Amino acid sequence: MSPGVPLTGSPNARSVARSAEESWLSPWGPSGAPPGRPARARRQLPFRNEWAPWSGWSQCSRSCGGGASVRTRTCITRNPVGGLCSGDPRQYKICNTKECPPGSEDFRQMQCAAFNDRPVVAGNSFRWTTFHGGPGPWGLSCLALGHNFYYNFGLVLDGTPCGQEPGALCVRGRCLKPGCDSILGSEQQEDVCMVCGGHNTTCLLHRSVYQSTGLEAGGPFGYNEVAMIPAGATHIRVTDNSRNYLALQNGRAQFLINGNWKISIPGEYSVAGTKLLYRRSADTWESFEVPGPTQEDLHLMVLATDRNSGIEYEYWLPPDQYALHHGRRSPLRQAHHTASYFPWNQPTSPPTTTTSRPAPNTPRPHWCKSFLVLPLALKPQRTRALARAPSNMEGILSGFSGNFSQLLEIQQTEQIPLCCQ
Repeated sequence: MSPGVPLTGSPNARSVARSAEESWLSPWGPSGAPPGRPARARRQLPFRNEWAPWSGWSQCSRSCGGGASVRTRTCITRNPVGGLCSGDPRQYKICNTKECPPGSEDFRQMQCAAFNDRPVVAGNSFRWTTFHGGPGPWGLSCLALGHNFYYNFGLVLDGTPCGQEPGALCVRGRCLKPGCDSILGSEQQEDVCMVCGGHNTTCLLHRSVYQSTGLEAGGPFGYNEVAMIPAGATHIRVTDNSRNYLALQNGRAQFLINGNWKISIPGEYSVAGTKLLYRRSADTWESFEVPGPTQEDLHLMVLATDRNSGIEYEYWLPPDQYALHHGRRSPLRQAHHTASYFPWNQPTSPPTTTTSRPAPNTPRPHWCKSFLVLPLALKPQRTRALARAPSNMEGILSGFSGNFSQLLEIQQTEQIPLCCQ
């Protein structure tokens, strides 16, 4: 080795090499500026840490009943001092939401049964069933059959129902509800126009109040049409606070709720390709709620047993549908038509109507298609002769005590066929 060349690894050698390199990079030396001028600050490269693209979605954790699928992404570190990427490296979505066939094993129970006859507790084997008294819904707590203890096997599989909130699923020890975009933990919601993440700007509101100042021409006992709700309507809401009963028909004049003088039980019904929630209180309040969108026209009716104090209804329509049915006037309008009919054709004064749909024409066969629903406590003695249907419903009910509302409200009923005159 030459005596004048310093060792490569010595501090002196590194200093000499760095000085030579900087002098070569800038003709004016390491300052980067000619003599007599201020040195320029070194430019920081604008590199930021950023996410790589998402991976594909994993296989769903369940084949039915609503499972979870996951995708991941990696933070690409370009600037060590730039901090971590903001956001979650994992994203979950709900999948395979179709209901499982009847009789399918519970998903949580299936996970407990996977440890049957395996020596997992102090070398002993047991048979296990679901235990719901564990520390949290995200833990797989299983009860040993025939024993008075349970064991926690860790976290449940992703996609297991939490049990705390309807629709929430367990994911990595958290209970998450899906947004309208199916992403678990998302805060995206549908607006009244049924647009995910929308701002209620793609549809118009129609709100009306149906009122009648007196009893209809045919008497208090009859079905009166309140409004036709067009197909495509969303967020339908109808409320009534009287002794009358709301009713609903489809576009083929078939009753869906409270038809043919029979009062339906409050609950959820399948209507026009969507769900209808029918609520009725113990006094006089009742309502229809339909999220929509409806796939056919619906005809809102009222079964009149008393004077009408006002039926409030509202729904939302896309602008083109709104213009077709309501013109281009203000979205808030009053009820615009009334129509009445009865199960039997009776000579009555024609009702006032401005709708294009005529009042239903019920044929008068030899035997009435409808039945009179009477409570067991008020039904007449059974005889071989059938009751004759008089010209109006008041005559039918004249032999019974109590009011018409009580007749309709009774759950234990008997259908008596009526022979038409």
